[in-house]
Amino acid sequence: MELKLGVMPVLGGTGAADPATTARFVRLLEELGCESVWAVEHVVVPDDYTSAYPYDPGGRMSLGAGDDIPDPLHWLTFAAAHTTSLRLGTAMLILPEHHPVELAKRLATVDVLSGGRLLAGIGVGWLREEYDAVGVPFEERGARADEYLEAMHALWTRAPATYTGRFVSFRDVHSRPRPTRPGGVPIVVGGHSMAAVRRAARHGSGWYPLGVTGVRFAELRAALAEQCAAAGRSIDDIEITMRAPGNVGDLETLRSLGVARVVIRADPNDPVGVRDKVRRYQREVLRV
Repeated sequence: MELKLGVMPVLGGTGAADPATTARFVRLLEELGCESVWAVEHVVVPDDYTSAYPYDPGGRMSLGAGDDIPDPLHWLTFAAAHTTSLRLGTAMLILPEHHPVELAKRLATVDVLSGGRLLAGIGVGWLREEYDAVGVPFEERGARADEYLEAMHALWTRAPATYTGRFVSFRDVHSRPRPTRPGGVPIVVGGHSMAAVRRAARHGSGWYPLGVTGVRFAELRAALAEQCAAAGRSIDDIEITMRAPGNVGDLETLRSLGVARVVIRADPNDPVGVRDKVRRYQREVLRV
């Protein structure tokens, strides 16, 4: 299986919101044959927080108060206008922080205007203080995520659409434009918890486990296969995306476990470095 190569921009300072830098970056990725670009989300970053960042042993993320973190859907819309084939992923939209009726319209619009290139990566997040700032109870994030995915699917696939839930309800409404695919915008469920695995099996076109490798990844993939079977689906229906490993041996293991895409990080402010990193990875790891 040929692996797809995605790229996530390294954020820091103000370069991520610079239009010339962003346009140059995404054009270069397309020129180099990268399959996709992935944009992160944090609506706000507090000066201080007690929540533990789960992807660093120190419990702190690298982004801080002085770093631009553009809205991912607006950033990807801009990227779409400067490319023709590069797929556009969010990694991850913090789904419970968005009203699903509004988000369904935003996602469908980006998908249509980009020619069907959007991959809606969603997660539930980890930063309680961010939830506090947007007024959403942190403890409800999992239940909201599941319900919001159902509500958005209803808006994308039914006309008129009706949905009744604990957090959102609507009756006989229409949301247009419709996404380019009959089933709606592809949902890539992010996370390495069992709840994320169940969510991917029920709602996902893809799964993007964050911060896991080796034996733990194999265990979660086996659980995903079981959950897919319980939902009447096959794990082959789920496109698995992973952070890129550093060596060929690890890559071959991921390939054998059905990983379809690997994602590397590159600095938009350093086009020479981007080119070198992508070419090196393609040559030494992907062998293309």
